[in-house]
Amino acid sequence: MIKFFRRIRQRLIEESRFSKYLIYAIGEIILVVVGILIALSLNNWKEGRREHQEELETLKQLREEFRANLLQLDEKISMRTAMVNAGTMLLGYHDNRSTIIRDSVVVYLARTTVAPTFDPITNDLISGGRLYLIQNLELRSKLSKWPSDLVQVTEEEEAWISILRNNYLPYLYDHYPVRNITAAKWNRLDVVQTLLLDKTNTKRNVFSTSKEQVDVEAFLADKKLADLLSTVISSSLFTKVQSESLRNDIVTILALIDSELKARDD
Repeated sequence: MIKFFRRIRQRLIEESRFSKYLIYAIGEIILVVVGILIALSLNNWKEGRREHQEELETLKQLREEFRANLLQLDEKISMRTAMVNAGTMLLGYHDNRSTIIRDSVVVYLARTTVAPTFDPITNDLISGGRLYLIQNLELRSKLSKWPSDLVQVTEEEEAWISILRNNYLPYLYDHYPVRNITAAKWNRLDVVQTLLLDKTNTKRNVFSTSKEQVDVEAFLADKKLADLLSTVISSSLFTKVQSESLRNDIVTILALIDSELKARDD
């Protein structure tokens, strides 16, 4: 083909037909440009199709990840709710010791000594610089904010772990048989089941409780305990509120993903 056009140009030059040669040259240039544009369009179409398929696969993966994250977060919110309720009951016993139910004290204490942490599945969409794949701008905005919103929860979780290890547990070791609290966790609560990786594991270690007699009323009357319980309630409540806000984000993200996937199927 190139030789064919070359012969035409050469013949026009030899015949001194410059006007026709000029028209021909312009036509040849236009033909080359059109060819380039067609090639670019085809390449862009192929690239767009590839990115579209990659976005579709990413959306499906994100849906599964955020569904798992929602399930885990709901478990942690439930544990935080139980911590708030347990701390409130114990503080109520402190304020009015005539309402104390002795058998419930160790159960409430066990609920206040857990450290639920949200450990979500994270996608490399943002860290890998692939957020551009998401065409829905609202969804892209939500996903870009997700890491910073997550930090709000993890910071509160870390703050509680510090209080638990440095203040609350040391106090309990000095004033209450922690052995009984451990036994309550394993034998009487669903806390351990929630934290296990294998949710189907129903085995329980039977811990024997201490034979030491506990003066429950004196223990609950301590002002230091009341202050620590107020910290338990406050920390758990704040983390619970932050977690519920994060939950709303997950629900919104899932709704946007479902909407996008439904639009692709239609």
